[in-house]
Amino acid sequence: MISLAGLGRPSLIVALVLAGIALGAGVGAARARRDDLTDVARRALTAAAVFVGLATVALLTALFARDFSLGYVAAYSSRSLARPYTFSALWGGMEGSLLFWTLLLTLFSAIAVRKASRQAPALVGWATAVLAGVSVFFCALLVGPANPFVTLSTVPADGSGLNPLLQSPGMVIHPPLLYTGFVGFSIPFAFGMAALLARRVDGWWFAQTRRWTLFAWGALSIGIVLGGAWAYTELGWGGYWAWDPVENASFMPWLTATAYLHSVVIQEKRRMFKAWNLSLILMTYVLAIFGTFLTRSGILSSIHTFTEGPIGKWFLPFLALMLIGGVALLVTRAQDLRGENRLDSMLSRESAFLANNVLFLAASFAVLWGTIYPIVAELLSGTRVAVGPPFFNSVFIPIGLALLALTGIGPLISWRKMSPRSLARVSRVPVAAAAVVALFLTSFRIGNPGVVLALSIAAFTSAAILGEFVRGSRLHRRREGLGWASALGRTIARNRRRYGGYIVHLGVVLIVIGFAGAAFRTERAQHLERGGNMQVGAYTLTYERLENVDSDEKETYRTWIRVERGDEMIGRIYPERNLHLAQNQWQSEVAIRTNPVEDLYVVVTALDPDGAASIRAFVNPLTWWIWMGAAVMLSGIVILFIGGTPRPEPARARARVAEPAVAAR
Repeated sequence: MISLAGLGRPSLIVALVLAGIALGAGVGAARARRDDLTDVARRALTAAAVFVGLATVALLTALFARDFSLGYVAAYSSRSLARPYTFSALWGGMEGSLLFWTLLLTLFSAIAVRKASRQAPALVGWATAVLAGVSVFFCALLVGPANPFVTLSTVPADGSGLNPLLQSPGMVIHPPLLYTGFVGFSIPFAFGMAALLARRVDGWWFAQTRRWTLFAWGALSIGIVLGGAWAYTELGWGGYWAWDPVENASFMPWLTATAYLHSVVIQEKRRMFKAWNLSLILMTYVLAIFGTFLTRSGILSSIHTFTEGPIGKWFLPFLALMLIGGVALLVTRAQDLRGENRLDSMLSRESAFLANNVLFLAASFAVLWGTIYPIVAELLSGTRVAVGPPFFNSVFIPIGLALLALTGIGPLISWRKMSPRSLARVSRVPVAAAAVVALFLTSFRIGNPGVVLALSIAAFTSAAILGEFVRGSRLHRRREGLGWASALGRTIARNRRRYGGYIVHLGVVLIVIGFAGAAFRTERAQHLERGGNMQVGAYTLTYERLENVDSDEKETYRTWIRVERGDEMIGRIYPERNLHLAQNQWQSEVAIRTNPVEDLYVVVTALDPDGAASIRAFVNPLTWWIWMGAAVMLSGIVILFIGGTPRPEPARARARVAEPAVAAR
C-alpha cells in the first residue's frame, strides 16, 4: 500500500479553516436568522469532516504501508503486527486517538445539523456554531501539539509495535464504542446550549436530539461492558472492574447521561425539570471531555492512559470555558427554565424521577471525588494518597441498590399522585418475590447481608417489570385473541419506548446479579511441575504438558490443564504465556470455562526454563450473567432507538397523565 502521509497535515489545516468558517457563519446565522448563512455553516462543517476524513485515510495508509518515517507509525506499529491491530493502532496512541475523535466529531456534527429541522433557525444556527467551535479546538490540537504526522530524522528499520495488552479483539471494538459515546453527546450538548442561547427551552431541542442521545448512551453502555470483558479476558487478575481512574472517567458521564434520559421524560410529559435536563446534558459532556483530559494529561497512572504529552494543559481552559459558559447561561436563563407544573405529591412518578436524578448525581460525584482526590491531596500536601475499591464500593453500592429499587418502583407508581394503599396493593407481587428470594438465600445460609439485599431487590425489580409485560400481553390476548408470544410482540411494538426501557432495566438487573456473585469468588495460586495438580473450589487442575509455537510476532507457550470435579473429568483448558518479540514483553492469555453458575478462570503467571508453571486460578460465581445482561440491554437499546421520536406538546396544552399505574389495574 502507498503511504499518503504527505496529505495528512495539510488536510487538517484546511479542516481547521473550514471549522472556523462554520463557527463564524453559525453565529451570524443565529443572530441575523439568515438561512443562507446557516447553509454556509452547514456546508463548511461538512467540508471539514471530509478533510478530517482525508487526514485519517492518510494516517491509515501510512500504518499499513509501514511508513516508519512517521513518528506515530514507528511508535505504534511494526512489520509483524497483524492487520486488525494495525488498523486499531489508529487510536492506539494519543495523536491518532484524537484524530479518530475529531473524525467522529465532525462527521456527527455534519449529519446532525443537516438533519436538524428548519423550524427554529436561530437554534440551529447556535447549535452549528457550538459544534463548529468544539471542532476548531480539536483541529487546532491536531495541527499543533498533537500532530500525528511528525516525521523522524532517522527512519528505523522496524517500529516498536502495539503494546501486547492492546493486541486483543477488545482493542478493535472497545475504544471506538467509548469514543462514539463521548463524541455523540456533543450533539445534545450543542442543541441544549443553543436552546439557552436562543431562549427556546421548550421540548424542541431534546426532541431533535433524542436519537443522538440514545445512540451515544447505548454506545457508551456497551463500550463500558466490553471494556470490563476485555479486562476480564486479557489482564489475568480475575476481575472486570477495578475502579481504575480511567474506567471511572467513562462511568461518570454514563451516570449523568442515564439520569438525563430518565429526567427528560418528565419535561416531555409534564413540562417540568427544564433546568435539570439542561444541567445534566452540560455535566455529561463536560465529564466526557474531562475523561479525555485524564487519559492524556499524564496526571494519573493507569494502563488505560497515554504517556504524558503536551496537550493536557490545553484541555483545562477548554473545560473551563464550557463549564463556566454553560453555568452562566443556566443562571441568566433561570427565569425561562421554570417548570410549568409542580410536584403534586411526594408519592408520584415525578417524585421518583427526582429521587432518581439526585441518586445518579450523588453516584457521579462520589466517583469523581474518589478519582480526583489523589490529585487534590498531592497538590495540598505533596503526598499522593491512593483511593481504591473499598472506598468506591462502600459509597457506590448503597446508592446503586437504591437506584435498583427505584427501577422497580417506577412501573408501579402513577403520575401526579398515588395513595399509599394503592401502592401497597400493586406492590404485593414484587414484594412477595423479594421475600421469597430472601428466605431462599437465608435457608441456604448465605451469610452476606449485602448479597441477600441485592438479590432480593433484583427480584423485586424483575417482578415489577415483568408484571408490566404480563399485563400488556394479557390486554392484547383479551382484545385480539392472540397467543402469549404474539401478544408480547404486539405489546412491545405498540410502545417501543416504554417497553424498550423496561428491557434495558431487566438487563441491568441481570448485571447486578452477576456483580453479587463476586462476593463468593475463590482464588488459589500455586507453582506446578508437569504432572502436578492444585485445588480451587470444587475443581482439581492438573498440569499435563507444555507446547511451544513460534511466529514472526511472538513465541507462544501453551499449557494443557486437565479439569476435574470430584472423580469426573470435565475437560481441558489451555492458558498461554506469550513473548511478544517486537517489545520483548511477556503476556498471559487467560483460559475461561464458563456457564451460568460459575466461571473457572485460569492464568499462567510465569514459566520456568524447565517447564514448571506458576498457575493462578479463580472460581467466579455468576459472572456469565453480566455478559447476558449486557446482551439484554443491547436488545432494549435497539428497541428504544427504533421507537418514535417524541413531539413536545404546545406550551398551552394541558399536561397529560400517561397510563397511570392505578388505572391500568
